[in-house]
Amino acid sequence: MKSKSEVINNMKIGIITGDHKRNQTGIGNYCFEMIKYLKHKNSVSLIKHSSGDDEPGCDTIISNFPPGNFSYLLWSMSLSLHRDKLKDFDIIHNPAQYPVIPMGKKYVITIHDLIPVLYPQMVGKIHANAFKKYIPYIIKHSSKIISISKSTKNDIIRLYSINPDKIDVIPNGVSESFKIMPSSLLNEFRERYKLTNPYILFVGALEPKKNIPNLIKSFFYLLQEKPEFELIIAGKKSWYYEDIFQTIKNLGIQTQVRFLNYVTSEDLPLLYNAAEIFVFPSIYEGFGLPPLEAMKCGTPVITSNVSSLPEVMGEKGIMVEPDDPVALCEAMKKLIQDISFREDQVKYGLERSRQFSWEKTADMTLEVYKKVTESE
Repeated sequence: MKSKSEVINNMKIGIITGDHKRNQTGIGNYCFEMIKYLKHKNSVSLIKHSSGDDEPGCDTIISNFPPGNFSYLLWSMSLSLHRDKLKDFDIIHNPAQYPVIPMGKKYVITIHDLIPVLYPQMVGKIHANAFKKYIPYIIKHSSKIISISKSTKNDIIRLYSINPDKIDVIPNGVSESFKIMPSSLLNEFRERYKLTNPYILFVGALEPKKNIPNLIKSFFYLLQEKPEFELIIAGKKSWYYEDIFQTIKNLGIQTQVRFLNYVTSEDLPLLYNAAEIFVFPSIYEGFGLPPLEAMKCGTPVITSNVSSLPEVMGEKGIMVEPDDPVALCEAMKKLIQDISFREDQVKYGLERSRQFSWEKTADMTLEVYKKVTESE
């Protein structure tokens, strides 16, 4: 029988990644960036559907029931019933908050946000209903809960009356691929994407919580004084996105707003670098990684001042009310017109982004695993 110290130093960790892929979603990035560092310190296996990504150096347990295309709810329920596949792990970590029921005492879940409960109108009905039905039970019966921000931790405590000591706050990291790029690469990138005008940038899924219609209104106000600018929106269509395109049509600025859909992980740092300003006016974020990515690329950032975003931006970050497009426009104009202010924000953003790394996130996560193992 293994001693407690032997288990802690060589834990067998099963991480539920389901259908997630790297560089496709924020949660997917979280999973794979963290795994990239964890696998060098312990044995890590991915518990996944065949449609999800593998990770070099990690074993995989593939569960494809029910057969056919991935089903968020049915796949999670199937995995909950097949505990025999997972019995040999010292820790099971559910970092993507799938509705997978805890299997024994060594179960850790990461809660990214409680949007399906707080704003059910902003997500798909299946996702919202599954979250409301299963996540409270999973939270209650998990060994430990990882929250990616203090804001989300406070939401968990308020909604589910969970002991604060059960929740560890571990912020997201930001990849080393985000950095200031040489002008030669930026010139080639601009030419390839036909980015001839200065542009305001938004990166994220097209969904209600991102507050894109208000961003478009702010940009419309900006155009009255800065008609040479474009608004670039990089992200996939998610759900309930029709209002975005209707707002553009109503304002008559179809030629000044461009949608890039999905941008590759190789091009995304260049897209940040070439932007005049990155704007992220979300109504709610469990963390909000794109502002940090933009900061690390030397691009000044404006966000809304709600939920977790003040934790990301810090004391000197530029933040406005999410429902105030005029204030957002004024903040953009100040960054464009006041060179000294802009330079200060770029410097601050670079310093702020250095406080976050995926290696730090992985190390803190490993400490949570150790707490769970030591407590038994």
